Amino acid sequence: MRNFIGETYFIPSTSMEDELLAGDFIWVNKLVYGPRIPQTLLTLPFAKNTLPFTKAIPAYLTWLEVPYFRLPGIEKIKRNDIIAFNFPAEEGIPVDKKIDFVKRCIGLPGDTIEISDKTVLINTKEAAATPKTKYSYEVYATVDSLCSYLYRILNIDEGGLLSSDNKYIFLMTEAQADSVSKLSSILMVKRLSVQYATTDMFPGGKFSFWNKDNYGPLIIPKKGMTVKLTMDSISLYARIIIAYEKHSMAMQHDSIFIDGKYATTYTFKMNYYFVLGDNRDNSDDSRYWGFVPEDHIIGKASFILFSLKQNQGKTLWKGVNWHRAFTSVR
Repeated sequence: MRNFIGETYFIPSTSMEDELLAGDFIWVNKLVYGPRIPQTLLTLPFAKNTLPFTKAIPAYLTWLEVPYFRLPGIEKIKRNDIIAFNFPAEEGIPVDKKIDFVKRCIGLPGDTIEISDKTVLINTKEAAATPKTKYSYEVYATVDSLCSYLYRILNIDEGGLLSSDNKYIFLMTEAQADSVSKLSSILMVKRLSVQYATTDMFPGGKFSFWNKDNYGPLIIPKKGMTVKLTMDSISLYARIIIAYEKHSMAMQHDSIFIDGKYATTYTFKMNYYFVLGDNRDNSDDSRYWGFVPEDHIIGKASFILFSLKQNQGKTLWKGVNWHRAFTSVR
């Protein structure tokens, strides 16, 4: 059942708030996109990736592995689907044994994605954020006790006081920010946007002037698509060629060699996807490590089985969110 029908996954972080909360146990449907045939065959049943009561000893052997193959599914991945996948950037581990991530699929194969002042553009058209998408907001108030009040009244639990002049930063949805701005103790609410370049963005190289709020444009690779290879563009495709599609690659002076042959173009063998967390300013997603290959896709997040309550600012659990049980994921 776990291999071919579906599986329960635990949400450990706030990267998908407010759609998915830390503490949610979600059901991921593997039939929707078509179940993957297990690739690592010598695996201890019912174990995840390590042996019980250990953190480093693998619960599998890599002596017998099969190529990627997926059975036919009911539908294809659609834009804004919340998908579960194996983390592509994890090194030295079989694909189906990499850690699990859950994010929202924003870009489909062949799309051109761009982020301009936090606004996502798909093929030059604005893609509306979901009502539960969160951003960082700067808040100026006349009081220094805003945190506990906002947590109690609006359930805003990320952020806090920054300075003695009652300056705060909170991660909020647009609706929450609007509610905060109407409070009598609030002087100003402003959505923050990074304008300077950062060094931790994918793919780096000549694209190192991008940041999480101003990113792209970037074409998402599609199966059968052919691209030109240059010394400027190779940083976009090197990981795909070497890690995902299993070719050797070398560069000599201004020339690129794939499997020992001089190459000026490359044709992709798989589809790729671009994912973002709904909590846009607190999410480790495609902006930082790149595309999700189709062979890393596990399934579609369908509904929440049940949800544990989390203490404010802590990782301790204090009960069950019964109202979230058996609610759909959108």
